Amino acid sequence: MTTQSEHDVVRVYAGPMVTVELYQQALEEAGVDSNVVGLDLTAGLGSALPGSVELWVKSEDVEKATAAIKLFEADTGVVA
Repeated sequence: MTTQSEHDVVRVYAGPMVTVELYQQALEEAGVDSNVVGLDLTAGLGSALPGSVELWVKSEDVEKATAAIKLFEADTGVVA
């Protein structure tokens, strides 16, 4: 049986690099640590792989991260 630990990570968003960077900033302002995965693919292939950039957070921060993203979208009108 697999159990979640504090080291588990969860993808909260995948999409264009610009949107990932905006969401990462919103998470930072909300006090949520995050990690961006896939920037190397974007740098090498441009926009050939849509959704190849991902934003990951610790499993215990998923609810807070989701709320921060929704608040950002509501405040800015940006919706991915």
